[in-house]
Order: sequence, then C-alpha cells, then structure tokens
Amino acid sequence: MQGQVVAERYRLLQQLGAGTMGEVWLAEHLLLGSKVAVKIIRNEMATHPEARGRFFREAQLAARIASPYVVRVLDFGEGSTAADGMFMVLEYVEGGTLKERIQAAGMLSLAETAQWLTHLCRAMSVAHGMGLVHRDLKPANVLLARNPDGSAIAKVLDFGVAKVPDILATPGMDPTRTGTLLGTPYYMSPEQAEGASDLDHRSDLWALGVIAFECLSGKKPFTGSGLGQLVAKILVAPVPRLGQLVETTPAVEAWMARALTRDRN
Repeated sequence: MQGQVVAERYRLLQQLGAGTMGEVWLAEHLLLGSKVAVKIIRNEMATHPEARGRFFREAQLAARIASPYVVRVLDFGEGSTAADGMFMVLEYVEGGTLKERIQAAGMLSLAETAQWLTHLCRAMSVAHGMGLVHRDLKPANVLLARNPDGSAIAKVLDFGVAKVPDILATPGMDPTRTGTLLGTPYYMSPEQAEGASDLDHRSDLWALGVIAFECLSGKKPFTGSGLGQLVAKILVAPVPRLGQLVETTPAVEAWMARALTRDRN
C-alpha cells in the first residue's frame, strides 16, 4: 500500500508496524506537508462488528482525553479501497516504545523508571478523572518521544478495550463482558484476570506496578507456559520481591508491594 492515498489527503510513506487489528503507516498530509501516523484496520477485521466497534472506540476515547501524555487522534474515517478503508489518523511520534527501550537496555534505572511512570500516571489521572479504565496498559502501548526542546515524554496509546462510564458509552460499542478477558494477560490485575465486571481505575494501577517491576528488573513478575498457568499465578502465587532480582531499597520494595497488592481496597 506504500504510495497510496487515504481519504484523498494522506499519502502512505512507510509501514511502522502491524498487529492483529491492522497496520500503522507513516503518512504525509498532501496539503499541509505534515507527517502523521495512519492506522488502518485490516480488511478481514473490518467485517467484524466487534472489531469495528473497538477501532472506533479507540479513536473516540483517545480524542476526548486532553493530555500531552496521550497520543492525539487527529482524524477518523472510512472509505472503500484497501488503503481507504476504516482508518484513524494519529500524531506522529518519533521514537520507540517503552517495550523496545526495556529490551535494548535490559533494565532501566530507578530515575528513568520514575520519569516514565510519572508521565503514565499523569495520562491515567486524566483518563480516570473521566471515568475511563484503560485495561491494557503495557510497555508496548507506551511511546517514548522527544519534545522540541529535547526533553523526553511518554505517551499512552490504544484505548480500544477501555471501560467507559455510561455517559461516554456509545450503544453497542463497549466490549465489557463479565467473564471475558480483555487486555494483555501479563499486566492484568487479579480482578481483571478473574473476568470481573466491576473494574475501576485500580486495575490500571496494578498494571503500572507490573510495568515498574519490568522496567527495574527486565522481567515480568508473573509468567506461565500458558494462559491458565499465568492467570493462576496472578491470582494465587506469591508476589515476587523486586529485591530477589536486583539491588533495590526498602522504599522501592514498599512501593512495589503496595502496587502489587491483590486486595484492591
């Protein structure tokens, strides 16, 4: 699809990534000359109402969150060709993901981890203030960008499985179901792993704790050979101590213990 034009104004320049839902392309606005990221839903997914609903919700919810720590949605639409189907236009963020940063470094310093976590908390504070629960916070959904002044900033993306309050809900668009696992298993809170329907912002706080653990140690606190084993560990296995893997401090251990407490109260 390289070189094709989406919605008569976005020329696709280079594929940036691909997933189960679709592809993300670097594109140029033909009139303004500005660079943007265009996310296009796959043709085979575009026929599924649930996939279409999730794609629309992702754009709709992210567009409502006014925060420099959330990737901005600039446009949304639907056409009739492969490159002009259901699409979302996002601000183009130069830089990799937090997942790539962890993989490249092995583990991050406490100072760098605190920096990224602070930005994520600022993003989620705005979302939670609107009653949104992301439900899929993970390093792959965090872009690390550079501001014009050279400072670094983390930006959250992908609100496709977010839980929304009734006032923001679009009929038929909320994928929330009791007993359904939504999100990436490694970062799920115990209540999310159980398929609970009453998730709130505290589920995202657990995910932030898992992300912090992974940043500081290079390892996820819970792993398994299959989904069932992983869920069982999240629910009942002893929560690993960060100090068992890396040198740390009592203050950091106390913070981590609270972040990964199974009792959400």
